[in-house]
Order: sequence, then C-alpha cells, then structure tokens
Amino acid sequence: MENISKIEGYELLSQKIYNLLKIQIVKEDLEPNTKLFEGKIAEQMEVSRTPIREAIHRLASEGFVKIIPNRGIVVNNVCTEDIREVLQIRRVLEGLAARMAAKIIKEEEVKEAEKLVKQMGYLVIKVDVLTFVEIATKLHNLILNIYGNKRLISIYDNLNDLIYRFRIRSLSVPGRLRYSLEEHRKIVEALKKRDSDRADKFSQIHVENVLKNILAHTTYKRD
Repeated sequence: MENISKIEGYELLSQKIYNLLKIQIVKEDLEPNTKLFEGKIAEQMEVSRTPIREAIHRLASEGFVKIIPNRGIVVNNVCTEDIREVLQIRRVLEGLAARMAAKIIKEEEVKEAEKLVKQMGYLVIKVDVLTFVEIATKLHNLILNIYGNKRLISIYDNLNDLIYRFRIRSLSVPGRLRYSLEEHRKIVEALKKRDSDRADKFSQIHVENVLKNILAHTTYKRD
C-alpha cells in the first residue's frame, strides 16, 4: 500500500486511506471475504489507527466492507442479486442517454466517440483490460454528458464504483474484450447516424451481454 504518512490534516488523511482501500476493493486486489486488520493497515501505511477506523466505517456504510462483531472486518461479497439489480438500472440509464444523445450529438462529439473506440481497438490487441475499461468509461460518460440530464448522471454516479467493478469482472473473461469492442462500435455508429432507436437498442444489448457474461463466469452467491 502507498505510504501516506507525510499527508497533513486528519480529514485529508482519512479520505486518502478511504480512496486507496476502495480502489483495491473495486479492482479486487482485495478480494471478497478478505479479512482486514486495522493494525496491519496502519503499520503498512505508517499512520495511527484512528484515520484507518474512520475510512473503514465509511466503506462499511457504503457496502464495500462489513464489520462483524467478534470476527472483524471483511471485504463484502457481491451476490448475483446485486449484479443483476445494478446492471438492470445501468441498462435503462445508458439506453435512455444514448437515445437522447443521438438526437443532439454534434460532429465533434461523434469524432471524439470514434477516437475512443479506435483506442479501444488497440487495447483489445494488447489485451489491456484496465486501460480498456478506462476508455470505455470515458465513452459512456461522453454519451451521458451529451444528454446532460443532471439527475440521470447523479444516479449513474452513485452506481459508478459497482459498475466499474463489474466491467473489470466481465472484461477479464477471455474473448470478451473483442465482443465488447464490437458492441461499442455499433453504439457509436448509431449515434453517428443520429438513429435514436438503434443507439438505445445497442446500448441496452451491450449491458445485457455484460450481465450474461458475468453470471456465466462467476460464482457469486448471497451471504
């Protein structure tokens, strides 16, 4: 873990620890059901236990870890119901955003979307999952921002950490990168043609395929 002992200010320190732990959980460097120990984390980060405890409680309130009496702190498992519910919401939100974006998208935004898809193509060849996810996220955010519905964006942002976690899980399955690239190409092509129906359709199909792919290659269960 990163040494953050020189950071000044308690609130900033607690925030930094929270961010570091959340990233490790989202990327599954800290796998589900992993036990966390405040003392060990404090020693690794060269800080006191107090900001560690604050960060842990915040992560617990957001569902990333659970604090079990007499057992300690455990990274939360994600069950199939969580995956299904989040991706069902994501499918509707992204479909709506793509439908509306297709009606108002500007030529420079089309070119930016095409540029991102081109970058994704290079990353498929390199089998660079993490960078592919970053570029795919930029593409989806571009579409959301073209639509510009602040409430929709806020709802989507609240799900972002779980969406990112599921993208990593889905795209880590061998062969999925190439299929995902083609799905994104179809979305961008529909946007370029200002075809609202197809932009919506292909966006929803993409998320449906993410869900099917995850459920077919994971063993998540309810605790």
